[in-house]
Amino acid sequence: MRTGRRCCDTGEGEPERVYPDLAKTARLFHALADETRLAILRQLRERGEVNACDFVACCAVAQPTVSHHLKILRRAGLVIAERRGVCIYYRLNEQQVEELRGLVP
Repeated sequence: MRTGRRCCDTGEGEPERVYPDLAKTARLFHALADETRLAILRQLRERGEVNACDFVACCAVAQPTVSHHLKILRRAGLVIAERRGVCIYYRLNEQQVEELRGLVP
C-alpha cells in the first residue's frame, strides 16, 4: 500500500526549511573531512596565527593545494585571514569553532 510519501518524508516540508542552517552545517563538516584541512586547523590551534607560507611545511603539499584548502576553511567560516603587506596570516574563528562544538555531543 503506497501513500505517495517517501519513506523519510515527515510532511514538514523540505529539509532546508525545517533546518535553515543545514547548508552551513554541511559546509562545516565538509571542511573537516580532509586530513590536510585538519592539519591546518591543528597548527592554527597550536600556534594561534600562521603565515600562509608556513602551512606547506606542516601539510606536505604544494602551496596551491594549501591555498585551496584554506579557501574551503574560509568559506566554512572556520578560519579568518588578514593581509599584512604581501603576507596573509590565518587564525581560527573562535566563534565558529564554538558553534561547531555545539553540533557535536
